[in-house]
Parts: sequence; structure tokens; C-alpha cells
Amino acid sequence: MVIKKIVISAIILLLVLVSGSVLAAEIKIKGDFNNRFTIYTNHNDWLDGEKGVLGDGNSSESWGEAKYRLWFNASSNDGKVKGVWAFEAGSLEYGKLGDVGRGVGGSYSGDGINVETRWLYTDFQLPWLDNKARIRMGLQPFTVNSYLWSETIMGVISDFSVGPVTLKFAWLRPYRDESKDPDDDIEDLDAFYGRINFKPSKNINAGLFGVYFQGDSDKSDPVGFATITSQNYEVKKLKNEFDLDLLTIGTDGKGNFGNLFVSWDLMYQVGSIDNANFKESYNGWDYNKGVANEDFDVSAWLAHVDIGCRLDKMKFTYTFWYASGDDDGGDSDFDAFMAVDIDCKANMTIFKAMYAEDDYYTEKNYLLDKGFIMNKLAFDYKASKKLSFGTAAMYMLTAENIEYRDDAGKQRKEDEVGVEVNVWMKYKLYDNLEFAINAGYLFAGDAMDFWEEGQRDGSSDEDIFISSCRVRYKF
Repeated sequence: MVIKKIVISAIILLLVLVSGSVLAAEIKIKGDFNNRFTIYTNHNDWLDGEKGVLGDGNSSESWGEAKYRLWFNASSNDGKVKGVWAFEAGSLEYGKLGDVGRGVGGSYSGDGINVETRWLYTDFQLPWLDNKARIRMGLQPFTVNSYLWSETIMGVISDFSVGPVTLKFAWLRPYRDESKDPDDDIEDLDAFYGRINFKPSKNINAGLFGVYFQGDSDKSDPVGFATITSQNYEVKKLKNEFDLDLLTIGTDGKGNFGNLFVSWDLMYQVGSIDNANFKESYNGWDYNKGVANEDFDVSAWLAHVDIGCRLDKMKFTYTFWYASGDDDGGDSDFDAFMAVDIDCKANMTIFKAMYAEDDYYTEKNYLLDKGFIMNKLAFDYKASKKLSFGTAAMYMLTAENIEYRDDAGKQRKEDEVGVEVNVWMKYKLYDNLEFAINAGYLFAGDAMDFWEEGQRDGSSDEDIFISSCRVRYKF
């Protein structure tokens, strides 16, 4: 059956390619072939997608993987209509047995099933608005803000231009209730988005935006209410299990003033998440903090700024962000900022800056529901057209204390995540083939004691080191 589907798809694709001139369409093929390797990490147990722990001593590992993306752009000769189909293979890990359900293998006799649809959308110009409006519908890349929501999603997005102002509106469908029972209400999850971008001066671009999520759960009996945990504190983890009314409003932008540059993001979240339980738990550890069968009020915020300068081949950047956290898991208020779906790449050991990025601790820009504070200094140097390198140092804390009991039963409150140092180098072997290598070391602060197994004593005992590289071909 799988082979049959592949053959049919190949025939259809071939027909599209050979008939491009007949259809008066222009076909372009683009690709991103990314080969990534974790050279070494001393704590592979930590890189487990929100389930990571820090064992006593090293959990050393090295591995390789490949993630290939290929997409086809079919557009009319005048550019007024475009269709995009992108698919992805991977990440195929070297030596990992194929998983038919997930398709991540690369062991004996091949890989099993790996190909997934990445994008599938139609983009067209509205004919009666004179090149000032486009509609895009289907599975597509979508970004509200890199600190809130930046991922692939199904939806319908419109772009309008009115003089120097651009407007964007969207309806997104993150989750559909497929219930056929006439006695059940339909419990879909929808998101509605609006943005206005403008230039208050020739050096500044700014935007105002809002995102509203609305969804109803199919649970009316408190016995069946689902649980939100501090570990899975993210909008995309909520699905349609709760009554959700969540509004995020914000502003973002950037400015350039000679050699100086600045960018900013400021967001405020308000709303409610009803018919829910909450528990401050992690990997089965229960800290007796939580509340059941409650309606939760949301009030949270995030602020970010980059300030820097460019001097010849050098760039210096200071980054700060504050994501609010929750200081009491036993009340009915959610004060912690909640991202929708993002890939934060601010550093290597906490976030996703390692090149073999399918193994990580968290993709969010905060820890648990305790928020995050980042202070980061970065230096980049472009030595030549082919070679660039850089380094960064960052001091990190949670916005609110992580509260837990150590192995002796003593109550602990810690917020210091630690100091991390990253270094990287990139070299163009050819114009479209890049080799890159990086490394990161976290000098762990005492808040990291929370994740330690068998040695939690209020003091951090395990630093984290990661080094990775990639060979990436883009065309």
C-alpha cells in the first residue's frame, strides 16, 4: 500500500513537471538537505523534550541524523497564483531502528516510513484590489512573533497593503473535534489573528498584533477534567481539553541608526482556562502544589529587547528577555507567560541552538511555569565571505522560584539557572554548502538541582556540555 502511494505520487509529480509549459506555470524546486551530528554531550539524559533529568555523573553520547526538506513552487507566469508543496524526511538517526508510526529510523535495510507533509498551500492575489491583497490557505509557515508562535499550521491568511501600512488577518484551526454524535457539542479550537505594520520613521519598523484562542472542552463532569502541569505549560499541549479564552496583544519592531540597531517585543496575555486541574509535578514527582476542578484566570507578560552595534566585520549584541512566571501553583491564577508553538534557539544546553536540534530539553523560552530571565552578550565576526565565527555568554534565572523538597525532605526555593558560554564557527565549502560547528557549556546554578536524580541537596552538582556540527546543502 505504501509503495503504491509513492508510485502514484511520483507519477502525478512527473505529469506536473512535464506539463509546466502547457499550463503556463513556472515550476521551481527548492531544498534544504541538513546533515547534523552531536559530537559529544555529557548529559544525554537531559535532552529528552521536557522529560529530561540530570543523573549522577555523565550520560555521554554521540549521534548523527539527517533532515531533508524539498518543496515545489508552481506559480503562474504573472505571479498572481502560486501553489506550494513541501515534504520532509527525517530526522533519520544513524543506527536507530525505524518506527513505522514516527519514521525516525536509519538502521539495517533502510528507514521504514519517514516522509511527512511540511507545507501544502495555495497563495493567490485578489484580482480586484490591484496587487494590494493576497490570500494563502492550507498547511503553511506562520509567524506571529518568534517569542509566541512561529511554526507550521493549517489556516487561511490574508495580507493587505494600504499605502505605507500593511495589514494581516488570519483564521487558524489548531484542533478539530471529529465527533459525529448529535448529542455532543462540537469542540473545535480556533485562533484568530490580526496585525498592523507601519513605519513611524524611515529607520523604524513597528507592528501591533493580537491573537485570540477560543475553544471548548467536551468535559462537563469534573471527574473527567484534564490536568495542566508545569512541565507541559504550552498552548499547543492544551488541544481541546479545556474551555479556553486566551488573548495575547503585543507590539514588536526594529530600528537601525547608523551602526546601532535595536529590536523589541512586548506582549500581554489575558483570559481564562476553565474546567481544568493544575499540578506542579515533574516526571512523577508530586510537590503537593495544585488545585482541582477550577476555572483559572490568566494574566501574564513577556518583554524582550536586542541592542547592538556593527563595527566593520564585527557585531556586538546585548539580549534581554523576561517571561513572567507563576509563584503559587495552589491558586486559581495563571501568572506565567504561555507560548503557543515555537523553537527557541537562544542557547545550546537549555534551548535548541545545537545543530542536531531534534534532541533538546525545551523548545519554549521559559522553564516549567516559572518564567525566564535572560541576559546575553554575543559577539559575531565575519572574517571573509566564507568564514564567520562568534561567541556568547549568558546569565539565566527563572522569574519565580522553583520550589521543591530535596532528597532529605528539606524545602528548597531556587531561581538561578546558571551561566552558559557558547562558541560557533561557520564555513562555506561552496556557495550553497555550509559546514558549521558549535559548543556550549552550562555552569549550572542551584535551580538546576531540581532536575538532579539521587543527589538533590539544594546545590547544583551537574554541569552540562554539548558540541555539535552540521553539513547543510541549500538550493
